[in-house]
Amino acid sequence: MDVDERVRQAFAVGRPLNLGGADVPAALLMELLTGELPTRRAALRLHEARVTGKLVLSFAEVTCPLLVQESEFLEAPDLYWARLAFTGFRSTRLPGLHAAGVTIAGHLRMSGVRCTGVVNLRGAKISGGLLLDRAHLLRPGGTALLAERLELGGDLVAEHGFRAEGTLRLFQASITGGIHLDDATVLAPPAVPDAPPETFHDLGDGETVTPRPGDAQGIDLDSATVHGGVFVRRATIDGEVSLRHGTVGGVATFTGATLRNPGAVALRLDRADVGGGVHLLGGCRVEGELRLVGTRVGRILRLAGAALANPGGHALRADNCTVDGPVDCRDGFTAVGEVSLLEARVAGPVFFEGAHLDNPDGTSLRATGIVTGSLLHCGDGFTATGRVTMRAARIGGRLSFHDAHLQGVWCTGAEAAEVDLRFAERPAGRLDLRYLRAALLRDDPATWPADLRLDGLTYQTLTPLLAPSQRLEWLARTSDGLPPQPYEQLAAVYRQLGHDEDARTVLLAKQRRRRSTRPWWTWPWSWLQDVTVGYGYRPQRAALWLLALLVVGTAVFTAWRPAPVNPGQPPELYPAIYTLDLLLPIIDFGQEPAYRPTGAGQWVAFLFIAAGWTLATTVAAGFTRVLSRG
Repeated sequence: MDVDERVRQAFAVGRPLNLGGADVPAALLMELLTGELPTRRAALRLHEARVTGKLVLSFAEVTCPLLVQESEFLEAPDLYWARLAFTGFRSTRLPGLHAAGVTIAGHLRMSGVRCTGVVNLRGAKISGGLLLDRAHLLRPGGTALLAERLELGGDLVAEHGFRAEGTLRLFQASITGGIHLDDATVLAPPAVPDAPPETFHDLGDGETVTPRPGDAQGIDLDSATVHGGVFVRRATIDGEVSLRHGTVGGVATFTGATLRNPGAVALRLDRADVGGGVHLLGGCRVEGELRLVGTRVGRILRLAGAALANPGGHALRADNCTVDGPVDCRDGFTAVGEVSLLEARVAGPVFFEGAHLDNPDGTSLRATGIVTGSLLHCGDGFTATGRVTMRAARIGGRLSFHDAHLQGVWCTGAEAAEVDLRFAERPAGRLDLRYLRAALLRDDPATWPADLRLDGLTYQTLTPLLAPSQRLEWLARTSDGLPPQPYEQLAAVYRQLGHDEDARTVLLAKQRRRRSTRPWWTWPWSWLQDVTVGYGYRPQRAALWLLALLVVGTAVFTAWRPAPVNPGQPPELYPAIYTLDLLLPIIDFGQEPAYRPTGAGQWVAFLFIAAGWTLATTVAAGFTRVLSRG
């Protein structure tokens, strides 16, 4: 019995037929599939067949299953806009598959396929799944899978050794199930700047694919909708994985995967919505930029143990990202390049314990404007070789740098319930806390940096409080123009705790430090206020000066008694009261008008009057400053 007859008989009853590598004309298969079915059980089930000629089923309606296994097609089947039942090309060699617009009632099984041309499923509608496990799609010069606007009722499965040499394009695809790429390998075509669009005129649709200039795209899921999850565990992908504007109902997980696109974007989730969270765990390696700009991440963003590398650029860029739960960058997370969380919104805590961020010539962590409802923990071995910037951050709980190794920290205008600055070692660069607001501020004198910026810093509690001499050493490290506010803030804390003497010590130090910033001709008066009454913060000095002058004056005017003005009836002279009358410019005891010293005593009296006025003026100026918190 010849091959044609054997195929006809097996087709009529739907029996599998192993042809042992014999040739089968494509025309025979077209006749059987598009003609009237001999029985209700009819199905084409071929094993080890070699299909010659071109199988053309474009615009045809095939109601029986088409199952080809361990076979070879010499020309790419044409299923353009066909309507098919369950279709499979399992472990079959194909030079391509032209199936744009095809409608398949059931699965399209291509498990173990080896295809050297494009698999074109643009606009296809498949009610079941697209099964590509163990398949090899080998088109290194361009697109391996073209599935733009694909509508898939089940899962896209490309696991267990799946390999694609070329881009997988699923732009605007709609997948009811999930995408499974566990253990897959995808090697994108090399990036070619200003490359012309790929054309597919031989497919009958006359359309083109326009790649982004210069991109090496591995997987294009832009604007796709995946109701299930995206699973890319332990996969190796060279080229960009892009899910811009995409929607994923479940998780997007890249645990244990290797994503490579050096010097460009390796994983792009810009403005995507991933309801189940994003996971890069288990030693996931990303060579290139990881982008989540404007992304909404449900539940959690997990990067624990991941290694990101994009030297000279962004290792992670999650600007304006929204995370409904925590951000986890613990357990040995490393990043070479900048980690940016600019204006990110995180409902849960942000963890960087033990993370290592390496960007020595720039910013290691940029969290300007970040808002988190809980903890932001950059401690317990956290290391950053570049700046850590958290300007205008809003942290509902604690901002911790406890036991961290840092180059410099800029927290200008940030706000947190607690700020922990007990570093593992003294930062080499600047610690900028200007206009930071905290209920509790913790630090350690052993790790105070040399360059501090404290103007506008406010806190309710400072721990350890320390003696004023130590805290004044802390304030003396400021290098931003000797502002008075840090002294007033520290004094307010001392005063709140009932340490009024310590508060006055701090405010006196403020006046002394500010003296060096004023014009030289004001220094004598400033010095005089300091010596006499300590700018009003040492009022007891006025009494000491008064007592000393009183003793001296009493001795002088006892030895050189002044002559009475009216010799007839002078009041009795009391040298001590006479001295007080000279020293106190407002109070009159009647001694000074009644007696006039002569000779040297007259000059002593002039000096006492001048000293009295000077002492009164400095006391008034000092107390005015104290009352006005000057």
